[in-house]
Amino acid sequence: MQPNFFAEILADNPIAFSLRAYDFLREKNAGKAVVVCQDLELEEFQSLGFCKLTPLETPAPHLYKYWGGEEHDALLDTYEQVVWSVQWNQSELMVVQLQWEASCGRNQRYYVVADTEELADSLILDVARKTHSPGESVLVFANGYWGRNRTLYRLIRSASFDDLILPDKFKEDLRRDFRQFLDAEKQYLRLGISWKRGALLIGPPGNGKTHFLRALIREMGIPVLYVQSLSHHHYTPEQMWYQVFQRARGLKPCVLILEDLDALVKPENRSFFLNQLDGLQQNHGLIVLATTNHPERIDSAIIDRPSRFDRKYHFELPTTDLRSRYLALWQTKLADETGWRPDEVPAVAESTAGFSFAYLKELMISSVMKWLENPGSSFAATAVEHVSQLRLQMKTDVDENSSAIPAE
Repeated sequence: MQPNFFAEILADNPIAFSLRAYDFLREKNAGKAVVVCQDLELEEFQSLGFCKLTPLETPAPHLYKYWGGEEHDALLDTYEQVVWSVQWNQSELMVVQLQWEASCGRNQRYYVVADTEELADSLILDVARKTHSPGESVLVFANGYWGRNRTLYRLIRSASFDDLILPDKFKEDLRRDFRQFLDAEKQYLRLGISWKRGALLIGPPGNGKTHFLRALIREMGIPVLYVQSLSHHHYTPEQMWYQVFQRARGLKPCVLILEDLDALVKPENRSFFLNQLDGLQQNHGLIVLATTNHPERIDSAIIDRPSRFDRKYHFELPTTDLRSRYLALWQTKLADETGWRPDEVPAVAESTAGFSFAYLKELMISSVMKWLENPGSSFAATAVEHVSQLRLQMKTDVDENSSAIPAE
């Protein structure tokens, strides 16, 4: 049988790209081992200080440049096709990174060329172990892949319960609940109870669910995974859920965030999701935190069965007292510039019945813009006057019944 039998027989299949590359590398590197893997986070491995990567000039690497945003303010490189020289553990190896598009989406392979198969295997295993944890980033699942988001990580690190306006007992009960859970693994095991937790945060948009999640995650100090989307033009939602839970189980204890649960779980994938959540799979050490603005859209098998989301926390519209406390923070911030006095805060709070925290923030920002047109006017009066305009916007939002993810 011919050595390149598989490449020839599968010539019309996109996988033939990978087979031809494998055959080519074996032929050109006689006497060396060529080991293939699908995922190898070499650049993350280098950023952690475990190796040194040098892209070979021949063949010329295929890369594109993009602006790294305000954080970097520089052009950054992303490689698609590249041959790396890898200095690692007092050894030098070569890794060929190859990507191609197929009907099912992006495919990629990494071909590790080393003196021995054992050396190649050792590199692959070391990279996998040391890049598995998100480190100083959040693992975000979208388009069928996990990616690292350091910006979201920094947002979490800057979040605090100190500037989160919620009823004091409610806030402290939530914090104590999760602190006690994380400290109780041995007791759970001793009692033969599965050490896992599911919590559902319920309430209209703009009332602190996202802020609370960020502050809680920072306080827990364990790896974070965030499911942004399950959409893919080829893979099914079941395949997406499988990838999500498999990665989470490999990082436990960890937090799995499912924002807008009603949009992620559909009738066609509900049974598979439930099986992953609490079926025969072992979810020891897994904390699933989900949010929803529309609990009525969630199947009762998910929302009503305690073993799935055994804690449900309702984030209601703020009371007059909570609105006053929130507006008082703004009054302190704006007082020097606008002359807004503390004794004027209650009147603004009274006028904003039915406002979420997000709308209170919008009221403050838009009132500042309006006040700047006439700086000698009363800021409190400007804010109260602007309330009626925002109420019209609130009515429009409710009428449209938008399902977009809110920016809380």
